[in-house]
Amino acid sequence: DAPLPWSWKVACGQNPAYDFFNEQHQLWFRQKNAVWYDPVFRVTKFDGTPVWRRRHYRVRRAAVPGSFYFTVLDNGVVSKEYWRILDA
Repeated sequence: DAPLPWSWKVACGQNPAYDFFNEQHQLWFRQKNAVWYDPVFRVTKFDGTPVWRRRHYRVRRAAVPGSFYFTVLDNGVVSKEYWRILDA
């Protein structure tokens, strides 16, 4: 079998802003007692110029196994997202 061209793939997303970046990298790491998620992704500005952006999420377990809350400060607004793992 040939290796797949990705390390993971979104099977069913609800927000195309996250699911369909042409180029992105997901970085996961532990720091003290927290887990952090830092997506790095390329976007195209209105003038056609490509730029790389990143976010810095804190990840916390939710009550349901396989589900998590991600919080991030994005341009002055705190976002709280609920994520679920469907299959591994």
